[in-house]
Amino acid sequence: MRKNNIVGGLALIAVAVLLVANGLGVWPEIPWLQALVSIAFVAFSLRQIWKRHFFWSMMSLGCVAWIWEDYIGIENIAPFPLLLAAGLLGIGLNMMFGKKHRIVTITKNGETMGLDEARIENWEDGRHVTLENIFNSTSKYVNSDAFSSAEFQNVFGSANVYFNNAVIAGGEADIELENVFGTLNLYFPSTWRLQVNKEAVFGGVKVYGRPCTNPDAPVIRMNAESVFGNVNIYFE
Repeated sequence: MRKNNIVGGLALIAVAVLLVANGLGVWPEIPWLQALVSIAFVAFSLRQIWKRHFFWSMMSLGCVAWIWEDYIGIENIAPFPLLLAAGLLGIGLNMMFGKKHRIVTITKNGETMGLDEARIENWEDGRHVTLENIFNSTSKYVNSDAFSSAEFQNVFGSANVYFNNAVIAGGEADIELENVFGTLNLYFPSTWRLQVNKEAVFGGVKVYGRPCTNPDAPVIRMNAESVFGNVNIYFE
């Protein structure tokens, strides 16, 4: 069973429980907006735990605590001390239990060596591109002759990523992106195709312009998740 189905099913079960509780008078005055937003954050947090991305999981739970600050009596530490503590907790958990990067083989100047996949972007081929933007505004330009994969995470920020000078290795590339309370703009050549799987909670993933429809054109396979934010994909 896919993890997306499990998490989505748990979210729907939570909503059903709230509906029954409200109908039975167990919790007659449910603040529905807060409850639904919290369920969305908890679902996002569970998915990040599944991926062993603990920073994003703890930040999501910190946002849930912030939403309910009046009910749990933490007004004095919300939002910034609370979110800072959540972020530090997530970083600590990532250091201890976070997802380990694969070791891949790179050949350079006739010499073969093993490298952490996350560090390949420092090499001339630029196969793997990463961006982590938190409470900030930034732009990234991908000038790779052999682009193959990317991972973007934008939280409470604004980020622009430009692929106009990139070439896809082997005609296929994969992009994983997560956007929480922010705006992430991606710019691609109109000569590329797009296959996108969108998941948005109180946000949107929109495509502007026309990607190429030629089945022989290079293709981007994208998984885009946006929570209380917008992902804009431009083809120019």
